[in-house]
Amino acid sequence: MHYLRYLGGNLMVIAAGFVSFPVMTRLLDNHQFGILGYYEAWLLVIAGLLKLGAQHAILRFYPHQGGVIALRRFRTDYLLLPFALSMSLWLVCAASVVLMIDRFPADDQPILWVLILTLPLLIWSSFVEAVMYALERSDISLWLKIAWRWSELALVLLTIAMIERSALGVFSARLVVLIVVAAWLTLWFRRWCRGRITRPSRAPVVAGLAFGVPMMFTELVSVLFGFADRILLRTLTGSFTEVGIYTIGYGLAMAVAAVMGKTLDEAFLPTALRLYKASGAQAVVELKRDMLDVWVLAVGLATALLLCVGQDLLILLAGKDKAASAPVFVAIAIGMVWNSLFTIAQYGLLLQRRALRVLVIMLTATVLNLLLNVPLILAWGVTGAVVATLLSYGFLALVQLWQCPSELRYLPPVARLASAALFAPIMLGLLVQIEYFGAESPFARLLAGTVTVLLPALVLAAMDGKLRAGIKRFLAAMSKS
Repeated sequence: MHYLRYLGGNLMVIAAGFVSFPVMTRLLDNHQFGILGYYEAWLLVIAGLLKLGAQHAILRFYPHQGGVIALRRFRTDYLLLPFALSMSLWLVCAASVVLMIDRFPADDQPILWVLILTLPLLIWSSFVEAVMYALERSDISLWLKIAWRWSELALVLLTIAMIERSALGVFSARLVVLIVVAAWLTLWFRRWCRGRITRPSRAPVVAGLAFGVPMMFTELVSVLFGFADRILLRTLTGSFTEVGIYTIGYGLAMAVAAVMGKTLDEAFLPTALRLYKASGAQAVVELKRDMLDVWVLAVGLATALLLCVGQDLLILLAGKDKAASAPVFVAIAIGMVWNSLFTIAQYGLLLQRRALRVLVIMLTATVLNLLLNVPLILAWGVTGAVVATLLSYGFLALVQLWQCPSELRYLPPVARLASAALFAPIMLGLLVQIEYFGAESPFARLLAGTVTVLLPALVLAAMDGKLRAGIKRFLAAMSKS
């Protein structure tokens, strides 16, 4: 049931992205998209740092078997006190901006003020959402996510269409929606655990920080892994336009991949934590087998569609003037889709509380990404950033799988992996050979390519008895969660 809810919620969120993407790409030029992507990267980096990993500690130490007293102590030790620490760090950041604001270009200064106001609301919302996630309240999370995203979509489009056609307009509209969301989450939080606030206890606070701070660095490193290339593109090329080209393609790739990777991860994580506590490693491996033996074929199908018609999809959505972003979208989306499989396959170190090792792995991959980005961007610009990202994703997946405890590691059989990997180039070769049935426009190529890919995929799926059995086990496991 959780998986189906998360799938439905993410489909609605992705739908919002596909509504906003063609409008925004036509209302904002590459330069404004570059400003948006650049400061969005900085917002994620700073927010990840200020949260101190408390959202991870909330999920890990939630007292599922505790009573009212345990919940009150949990509220103080793992949520309110870390939030107070985060706000102390935020005040330092705000004071720094006040002192250095004159050093930034005049056009960028309003954006900085909006981002400073966004940070505390974003952090608080993240903490309360972590409580919902720990409670496995996918029903509430589903509607919150949908309402949040669609409200943001409506206000952003209204703002950039009628008031401020710039990155500042986007950030301002998002802030207004975030204020409403944070207020609602606060009301929910007060109803969740009423009563007086208890005094902090040293041991749980230390335990939460000991787990959360390494996870904070892991999250920070993950953000740098995914978004530092935007900062480097701006720094090395001096052009917001180059950043915009990359951001448009990368943004659509994230939207497409989210419906697969994020959905799978959200459904898997709380179920895996519960099974590991109750039944041990073997139960988690069985869950992985039921999920991934099916998922690997979905990954193969998605890869084929992206490779065959991905560029046409972006041009159809964004317009021909954004065609330079199409190769970015296809390459990054394929990397993210395959990463969704390896993310589940390698999950195990965090179950054994080896957060430091996870940090070291992620840090190594991020350093490699940064080191690759510099020469490749200098040599090839946006293409270099794409190549560096794909190489880094591959390195990260292999190292994570290698370091996963053997009793928790699971990867689908080689034959299924090979079938999924080969399906895409075979279909692309076929479509190139028949010249997409003579289709020339992006819509016609998209339609011809999609039908050509789906028909043999459905036939192969119908002939796969293991797939049918795996789907039944997968859905059964998710309904029990």
